Amino acid sequence: MYPVTVKKLRSRSLIGLPHTGDYQQITEAFAKLFETLDARDLTEKTRQKVAIFYDDPSKTAPASLRSFAAVTAPKTVPCDAPLQHITLPTGPHAVLRFTGAYTGLPAAYAYLYGEWLAQSGKQPSGQPSYEVYINSPRTHAPADLVTEICLPLK
Repeated sequence: MYPVTVKKLRSRSLIGLPHTGDYQQITEAFAKLFETLDARDLTEKTRQKVAIFYDDPSKTAPASLRSFAAVTAPKTVPCDAPLQHITLPTGPHAVLRFTGAYTGLPAAYAYLYGEWLAQSGKQPSGQPSYEVYINSPRTHAPADLVTEICLPLK
């Protein structure tokens, strides 16, 4: 249904802000992140937007969901409070490439964690999944947005 490949991904250095609440509201954390980066003249030193999702929304109340709104950045970029630094793990990942509006992502997750994982013979590593935003809704129509859902594997 969705294209999934297994790849060895290298670690990525992130700077960002934590978010607690409905995953659909992570845009608020991204807005605060970019306000902070802009105020510190750091936006041009960052690269891709990334969101980490720690909890299963089918098992956790929306108000308690934990996520992290971030950008990839060289380790030399200052990360003073309230910004936080996280390093994503190196290793095998299932990468689902999704094209379309962000509202379609829950169905892509259901496929990845359900049908694909069951048929793949692979096991999740226990690390949280994350999304890498390949392009931006500022410059692309919703139907043309590309998001990679990355699931760390054992």
